[in-house]
Amino acid sequence: MCGIVGVQGWTDQSVLEAMLSTITHRGPDGAGEFFAPDADLMMGARRLAIVDVGGGDQPISNEAGDVTVVFNGEIYNYPALRQRLEDAGHRFETDCDTEVLVHLWEEYGERLTDHLNGMFAFSLWDETEGTLFLARDHLGIKPLFYARTDEAFVWGSEMAALLAAGIDRSVDEAAVYNYFSLNYSLQSDTLFEQVEKLQPGTSLTVTEEGCSKRRFWQLDHSPRNTTMDTAAETLREKLQQSVSRRMMADVPVGAFLSGGLDSSAIVGLMTEETDVDRLKTFSIGFEDDDHDESESARAVSDHFGTDHHEIQVDLSSMDVFGDVIQHYGEPLADPAALPTLLLSQRARDEVKVVLSGEGADELLGGYQHYRAFRRHRSKFERMPTAVHTAAQHASTVSPIGQKHLDYLGALDNDETAFLRWARGFGLPPEEYLDTDATPESTGLLDRIGGSFETTTDRTAGISTFDLQYYLPDDLLYKVDHMSMAASLEARVPFLDPELVSFVYNTPSNLKVSQNEYKPLLKRAVGDIVPDRVLQRDKHGLSVPVSSWFEQDHEAIAGWLTEENLKRAPYISAESVFDTWQHHRTGREEYGMTLWKALNYVAWHETFVVPE
Repeated sequence: MCGIVGVQGWTDQSVLEAMLSTITHRGPDGAGEFFAPDADLMMGARRLAIVDVGGGDQPISNEAGDVTVVFNGEIYNYPALRQRLEDAGHRFETDCDTEVLVHLWEEYGERLTDHLNGMFAFSLWDETEGTLFLARDHLGIKPLFYARTDEAFVWGSEMAALLAAGIDRSVDEAAVYNYFSLNYSLQSDTLFEQVEKLQPGTSLTVTEEGCSKRRFWQLDHSPRNTTMDTAAETLREKLQQSVSRRMMADVPVGAFLSGGLDSSAIVGLMTEETDVDRLKTFSIGFEDDDHDESESARAVSDHFGTDHHEIQVDLSSMDVFGDVIQHYGEPLADPAALPTLLLSQRARDEVKVVLSGEGADELLGGYQHYRAFRRHRSKFERMPTAVHTAAQHASTVSPIGQKHLDYLGALDNDETAFLRWARGFGLPPEEYLDTDATPESTGLLDRIGGSFETTTDRTAGISTFDLQYYLPDDLLYKVDHMSMAASLEARVPFLDPELVSFVYNTPSNLKVSQNEYKPLLKRAVGDIVPDRVLQRDKHGLSVPVSSWFEQDHEAIAGWLTEENLKRAPYISAESVFDTWQHHRTGREEYGMTLWKALNYVAWHETFVVPE
């Protein structure tokens, strides 16, 4: 596991070192640099040593030295790939997974990604062909940012690395609107006009002729007929194989354990794989009983006999809010970032790698909206459009039932209805932004509509959106940046590409039930997880930010000032303060709206103002 950076267009060792210094936390075990002056190219990597601890330093080249790679991630099927390549005559100098990439490039060129099972973001330079090649894994577990300027092509694992290379910091108005709509930036977008994210399952080839992208993997909705028993058996087999793959390491491996179905299943399967006496697990507790699940996590730990560790989260945890913003590089309004960073720091005291449950809810319909959205659309879609239009208008003028009227108005079609769900029940962006942007002008409704166009099955449409956007752009972004901030590698067994393809094409009625939470997964792992876990419904990692905005903490009051708000583009200071006042008086609950504003202003002050 590492962090990578690079520039093609000019070389300057001081700039490369400055870029690498921004991601030291991603690789505290070492650093490496590569220069190709004739091609005006430089690349660098910071290393967190997980596999072949003593021999896997980067950059790594092929035998001839004309193909060189810097790599962030893990290739779980590298032993089989290595054997195949050695049989074809390739010679290896290390025992690490990184080296398979240069030899796969020699064999398959840009189609090398078709052979990988893992999480990865890497850049590869072929001196003979004059080709720069970048790729990001199937589901977007590892991040990769890039920017094209008149002088250079610049890339890196974190936004701060690109800014260290001098990338322009102009703020993108459409991306700001979408952030305040969804809490995150969508796929290729970032809040900086000049910076893009390489999309999941995509490679990028840069030559003298220009840049070209190739989508090497994407969701393909082709449902198969099967029974619950058959599907559950296959899911169990694929999940067990995925967990086994993700325990590949030459360092200690632990697990995040919430006490819910997903993490309990992973820990249960890990106990069947590990040779150690006591598997280390880590969980979060909250001072607020309504949000606390620590007792459930302890019960699961006792069941499996793990060596369990807990942290406690309360308002004082806002002390690390500035660290969260610094590591993100752009705002992400997911309050779970705070406990994720604190939990990662605690886990890093014991292990270098953890397994986590991200992806299960998006694949298996675990969120409440999988059930409610389908039910509400079926109930209200036969109403005349005029009813929805009237309800939407009434929501803007009525002091009573405003949120419910707004929701009824949104239920006119799948796109607006799902946007309303995704936005939550806070204020719409139009209420506190100074912008002419709309869901239509920013492409937001088109992206939602594209997810539902893949199928007539609304459950599958929701899953498509969640897997394409919410998962990589919120959850995986959060887990990667917060775990790597603590120099901890997080692996996600539910996102093995083979498992994802299977579950995605399993009929929705086997995955989502109005009466039972995740019936397919329960059937698959019911024999290994405790009964109390099987009897629980969904309990997400919920942070009590609403109550935090009713109290005083310097991390809130210090960032959310009139001066900072007026300096940040596209947001109304007056509207934000009015919203905060309404929230503190208890008239309305606007915790998430305020959390979005707080993250945006703190990001702007940290990354844009210093320019």
